[in-house]
Amino acid sequence: MSFFTPFFLYLLPLSSLPIILHFIFRFRLKKVDFSSLFFLVDLKKERFNFYRLRDILLLILRTLFIAFLILSLSRPYILKKKSPLLKILPQKAKSILIILDDSYSMGYENNFEKGKEILKEIIKNLNKNSKVTILLTSKRKIVENEKVANISESLIENLKISYDISYAKEILENLKDFDGEVYLITDLQEYSYSFLKDFKSNFLLRIVDLGKENFKNCGIVDFRFLPEREEKIAFQVKLANYSQREVETPITIYGEDFVFKNFLILSSGIKEFNLEIPKRSEKNIITGRVEIGEDNLVSDNIYYFVYEKKKEIPLLIAYEREEDIFYLRKLFSVIKNYQINYLSLKEIKKISFSSYSIVFLVNPSKIDQFLKWQLLNYLKKGGKVILILGRTLEENKFEEIFETKETWEGKGFLTLEKWEKNHFIFQDFKEKVIKEPKFYRVVNLQEKNLKVLAYFNNNFPFLLEDTLNNLLIFTTNFSDNFTDMPSKIIFLPLILRTLEYLGIERKNNFFVGETIVLNFDLPQIKIMTPFGNFLKETYLEKGTRIIKFNETKEPGIYQFEEKKVSINVKGDEGNLKKLNLKERENLKIIKGEIKLEYEITYFFLFLTFFIFLTEVILFLI
Repeated sequence: MSFFTPFFLYLLPLSSLPIILHFIFRFRLKKVDFSSLFFLVDLKKERFNFYRLRDILLLILRTLFIAFLILSLSRPYILKKKSPLLKILPQKAKSILIILDDSYSMGYENNFEKGKEILKEIIKNLNKNSKVTILLTSKRKIVENEKVANISESLIENLKISYDISYAKEILENLKDFDGEVYLITDLQEYSYSFLKDFKSNFLLRIVDLGKENFKNCGIVDFRFLPEREEKIAFQVKLANYSQREVETPITIYGEDFVFKNFLILSSGIKEFNLEIPKRSEKNIITGRVEIGEDNLVSDNIYYFVYEKKKEIPLLIAYEREEDIFYLRKLFSVIKNYQINYLSLKEIKKISFSSYSIVFLVNPSKIDQFLKWQLLNYLKKGGKVILILGRTLEENKFEEIFETKETWEGKGFLTLEKWEKNHFIFQDFKEKVIKEPKFYRVVNLQEKNLKVLAYFNNNFPFLLEDTLNNLLIFTTNFSDNFTDMPSKIIFLPLILRTLEYLGIERKNNFFVGETIVLNFDLPQIKIMTPFGNFLKETYLEKGTRIIKFNETKEPGIYQFEEKKVSINVKGDEGNLKKLNLKERENLKIIKGEIKLEYEITYFFLFLTFFIFLTEVILFLI
């Protein structure tokens, strides 16, 4: 038995008052005057026993009366499995919020279906006038403040697992002052629910725990294409074995006109495999999917891809001094698939930026009005700019975006200290590799409408981007007077990652929940998805007609007019490791079969009233 208002239990010692008073009056001497002892001789012994028994009964009843009254104020309840006998207890109408985890990890061992049954059971045993709100962790609202009588079972039966991430943290933080009961039905996966260790609220959060301590699951974490070879397409697939035993799994790659099969041995942890498939199609774009044989969580066993044959991508590298681009020339001399045009800033007025995919602007001494107009016009049309600074600008027409202050130099060297570890540019880079380069000269750039992606150890920014992700700024030049980075292993992958991030290759692949931003010259485009087709309007933003599509709720191949992209689930949900969580004042964990709360306050009130009547009757006898 538990209590909704347990602080009243501190009053329970008051129930001993009748006993204390009884003994006080029992040992107090009373002087009674009798005219004669003659009448006492005739009294029957039984008469004395009855009164003594009545006094004892009254003492017990008064003690119980106070105890039951205090217990009633504490609002006792019991947790029991569903039982017809308990339905006779009257239940108060109340406000209740139920959150059902619908992330794809709940597909393990049919947990989502079990969660729906528990949801129905909780609702079925509420007072018909109770108000219920049902939310899914993907932020879908099923019912809001609805009476139990109006909620049909079919509504719950038709719920399906989402491929989106769990927003349980955001949902619960918005409910901190909720006045009612809150249930969370989940597998308590550590990846999504680690925040519960420090979660505080004014309500009691009841967690129905469906997770498993022992589990086995493998999944595809990532998939990427490697540099092309003449007759083969090379790629890298990253697989994770989340269990503790070695697993042999088949892997199959389905293309439009080929099927490739292999068997892989997966030890515990994450491992990368490099594979090749022959070029059998002359198409510029190849779509397909990768599958592995482990079927514990089907969602992370499939990875869709869109492969676009590499074309020579036109890049413009504009510079003031030849020595500033020495290492960039060497770098692009060994990288294929890029058509590079090097041009002095003195000649830049003669050309149009629009014929280039990306423009490098290397160590300019000034950005005057004409150069600003060229760059802004290019950016509005969807162009990408990488600005590499090396000195304080004498003239800067981008003052609304950033301001250059003093230049740091001649005081030893700087190293990179902080960076966005989850950002695409820095993913998979080891800390040792990032911190290795030394920097001798750095521009102190004061950002305004920019986001800093990496800092030096003196808190000067190293890499920044604008909010539309089409302008990147490095605050140091890649030449010997500025840094030794070109001699380090990070230089080549950093520049390539920067190019990929700006949309040359990477934008063919997205995750569920991401917003797809594409440029189109049409006022309306047709979109084909795994769950239906749409006609969607484009709109103008900074002079460019674009579309933002955020209905990426299922994995698969999506087609926007002629452009195809792949949508996949994030692999983090595949790790079913369960959160080790302990109960506390604002958090209760319910394991196994659901136990329902039956409030028995009315039962104790009835006992209190019955004892009061019994005492009155005994007192009158």
